[in-house]
Amino acid sequence: MNISVVGGGRWARTIAAVLGSMPGRSDRITVHSRANAAGIEDWVTEHGLGQRVTAAEAWPTFEADNDRPNAVVIANRAADHFAAAAAALRARVPVLVEKPVCLRRSKIDDLRAIADTSGAPFAASHVFLFARYFETFAATIARLGKLRSLRFVWTDGISDIRHGETKIYDSAVPLFDDVLPHIVPMIGRLEFGNLLLDTLDVQRGGARLEVQARSEGRPVSLIIARDDVSRQRRIEAVTESGPATLDFSNEPGLIDVSGIQENGDPLWNSAPRPLATMLSAFLAAANGSPLDTRLSPNGAIAASGLADALRGPYVAHQADWLDKRLGQPLDSSLRYALTELSGDAGRTADAVAKAWTALDSRASLRSFMEKSCLHPSQTASNSD
Repeated sequence: MNISVVGGGRWARTIAAVLGSMPGRSDRITVHSRANAAGIEDWVTEHGLGQRVTAAEAWPTFEADNDRPNAVVIANRAADHFAAAAAALRARVPVLVEKPVCLRRSKIDDLRAIADTSGAPFAASHVFLFARYFETFAATIARLGKLRSLRFVWTDGISDIRHGETKIYDSAVPLFDDVLPHIVPMIGRLEFGNLLLDTLDVQRGGARLEVQARSEGRPVSLIIARDDVSRQRRIEAVTESGPATLDFSNEPGLIDVSGIQENGDPLWNSAPRPLATMLSAFLAAANGSPLDTRLSPNGAIAASGLADALRGPYVAHQADWLDKRLGQPLDSSLRYALTELSGDAGRTADAVAKAWTALDSRASLRSFMEKSCLHPSQTASNSD
């Protein structure tokens, strides 16, 4: 099977490594990176993957030849997900898209329409739904009776190490667009769906958010952050039989029910892990099996719905907050907000400093906000 992985970053390499080491398979994996093909080649050599993994500078083509991919995994910049996925789906090639599938709900709908027309499987990456520790937790709280509330903490420390590499986020992608595609499908699996936004508390220039929502009248609290004190992954459920917690900050984590703890996954070191399990499910669909429901784009659509509900209040808060900070010295919170609102993840520290100096009045701030990729006028044009 020819498998194309589009992207040259840490996660694309992690996916390629897992695909290239699956037992009992002899797939040919090509990692396509316009900006980092040479780096991918060095990485392949360093990890001894040359027999199954190669690098390419261009995105995959879909000509009827021996190089035509049988499946494509999209793991490049979020802003480029739609173009890469649409090209494959139009060519009737099965596609798995990493989160966020697209930064706008309308684009996810467009991909689904293309897939419906072509008949190619369209899968959304929901890797934590394939974690045995999460399935065990879901089964545990289902036995505890009526669910009353849920609290989900998802924070990343500065320069976290994941899979042997430093984790780097795309600073042009807002925190909620980045993290909700993980969280929303998980809490949906726990029967907390149809989330309605109550309040949003923006902290540290947008690097930390506290979201209060409701699901069928039950309170749901989400705390998400970048560049925080430490990495945290914790789900706290209150049921009619008492509290239950899954802490998977360090996988496979611990499940705690009323003070009694158990290993989240005793098979963690002996059975396939979540990413391998998810990729196996996708490849099965590419070979003609029904698409695993955990790969349905519905989870991505639900996450995008909550993100869209947050976007307006978030932009309004940022505009008001920046207005109050005009003329003050540039600090880490201001730097974070300016980089995100500009939509330019590659902007240098000097460029950010100059941009802040140029915002010397409410008029200049208003102009800056209107040009932001998060401004309603920009998001509307990007959805056309």
